[in-house]
Amino acid sequence: SFATIATIVTYLIHTFAGRKPMFQVSSYKSETVEAAQKMEMVLQYQADHTRLIRHLFQLFQDGETYGVGALRTLWRTKHQKRTIWRQQPNFGFFNIQLGGKKVKVRENRTVYEGNEIGAIDPYMFFPDPRVPMAEVNEKGEYVFWRTFQGKHLLKRQELEGGLNWVDWAGQLPGPTSGISTGEESARALISGGRANPGNWNAAESGHRTGGVEYAQVDQGSVDIIPAELGLSRSERPEKWIFTILNKKIVAQAAPLDLDHDRHPVVVSEPYTMGYGFGHPGIADYLGDTQDTVSWFINSHIQNVRTALNNMWLYDPSKVEEQDLKKPGPGKLIRLKRAAFGQDVRQAVQQLPVADVTRGHIQDLELFMRLGDALSAVTDNIRGLQDSGGRKTATEVRTSGEAAASRLAAHTRLISAQAGTDLTEMMSLNTQQMLSEAFYLSIVGRDGQQVPLRIDPEHVVGDFYYPVHDGTLPLDRVAMLDVWKELFLGIASDPELRQGYDMPKIFDFIAELGGARNLDSFKLNIQPNAAVAAQAQAGNVVPLGGPGASGQINAQPNPPAARAAGGP
Repeated sequence: SFATIATIVTYLIHTFAGRKPMFQVSSYKSETVEAAQKMEMVLQYQADHTRLIRHLFQLFQDGETYGVGALRTLWRTKHQKRTIWRQQPNFGFFNIQLGGKKVKVRENRTVYEGNEIGAIDPYMFFPDPRVPMAEVNEKGEYVFWRTFQGKHLLKRQELEGGLNWVDWAGQLPGPTSGISTGEESARALISGGRANPGNWNAAESGHRTGGVEYAQVDQGSVDIIPAELGLSRSERPEKWIFTILNKKIVAQAAPLDLDHDRHPVVVSEPYTMGYGFGHPGIADYLGDTQDTVSWFINSHIQNVRTALNNMWLYDPSKVEEQDLKKPGPGKLIRLKRAAFGQDVRQAVQQLPVADVTRGHIQDLELFMRLGDALSAVTDNIRGLQDSGGRKTATEVRTSGEAAASRLAAHTRLISAQAGTDLTEMMSLNTQQMLSEAFYLSIVGRDGQQVPLRIDPEHVVGDFYYPVHDGTLPLDRVAMLDVWKELFLGIASDPELRQGYDMPKIFDFIAELGGARNLDSFKLNIQPNAAVAAQAQAGNVVPLGGPGASGQINAQPNPPAARAAGGP
């Protein structure tokens, strides 16, 4: 089960995060195509800054293990101290000049402004159960999630204006006298440890885990009519975000007026039937097969141990018992005087032990193949080659593509459920709440650093968000072979060579192959004085004809040289 889930998650991670930009944003309108491309750069910047890949990994891992994976996305403006060098001012009143000396100072700066993504524990996820979980962000009335955070972290959020009345939250009432309050998770029973950090443990009889005061934070968005709850005069349904600390106090109640008009979560149910609420994951489907495989192995090992125990049947009146009980090999077993001259097989005999589990290994392989057929994870997907003789590259590639087709469909479903929603939410949040201009540096096609300024108005537009095709990114080694063949073909054809820039193609192939710092090996060829004088006289012309740029090409016996009697 672990190997199967790890293989599927690896496939999903390479499919979604194996290329840059990670998010696909497109446009059907020609005037917003450039804005869509810049939006992809902004989303990639946010993904790199927040290490989004770790949360994507958790999303895929939860989806395969528990049958559901969830991410929350909220906007965050992060302020931190930064050390900078600043010019000291000149004191004109005293006519003192400091000569432009710089000093090192620390000041508060906005270090990040963008989407903040976080994985939600499936055991601490509370969606509206009246709609399928994959559609709860659009059709559900409410969505809540639970975390456990330290008091100091909550105080920082209070100073930033996100929470209120943190000091009034107090302690979370815990279990007493070993009585369960429902806070224990089934994960704790399975793993034998705590369900999550900071949570209560019934075995500790009401004592808080650790020495730092932690709070239970229940946060979520709800569709309400504010006038009915006395929050405002609006009588239209609105989405509000609420934060409850330790089941005692509402520390946050604010309108969640977002352009995407959804609950700020994306949910993936990769094995859903489409209609119900909550479906098994691949770990549940493989559970019976895993139990059978484990029983085959354990019973075979137990049978081998029984055979190695050397059970003996002996006559205590004929054999010295102490000799039989001595451990270690090469023992000597003495017969008593009454057994002298008799057949020793009548005194000591080993009980025969039949290996009834000899065929369990073959049965084990059969059930593993059944599990592979159930999960669509074969040896080719795992990177293992089947035995049975040599195979051609075409056979290996074809079998791998056939095995990956079901995983590709699996990937498309996850992309349609969670991937496109996440991209749309991050994109619309950026259009709505990005306040400060910032710079992104991208590498141009010529390999030079090109500063590209992106302002909030540069990423505005009506975009669409395509579903991922489910295929793995192109293999760099395979692409290198293709480009090598193209380079050799262009180099061997004079007509093609005139239409392509061979040095740039060579640089691209070197970069594709992993070669770095190639510019440091290039020669800067300068024409000597004699060649420069011939070029001034018109006896030599650049490659490509007169007026073309490039290296100097010495024409053999040009007309001017022959008229002057030159070589």
